[in-house]
Amino acid sequence: MGNRPIIFVNTDNYPMFCDNRCANTECSRHISKLYQHSGGAKISKLRDTEDCEGYISRRKKTMQEIKQIEKEMEAAGIEK
Repeated sequence: MGNRPIIFVNTDNYPMFCDNRCANTECSRHISKLYQHSGGAKISKLRDTEDCEGYISRRKKTMQEIKQIEKEMEAAGIEK
């Protein structure tokens, strides 16, 4: 094995996308927006940083949706 060159890339001007995979798909930096981008990009966990546009836990969102459905079922008189 020969020596391989080390390549450095300046990513200062690259757009940043969030790798937290949260439920906030309206965020302009959400990982799902990466497929629309062509070219280089930085991927980082932005939760609890100033670049985060509002982290929403998938688990908590799912639990809230389940509770809402249960309330609607209860109001309609349907048993679980």
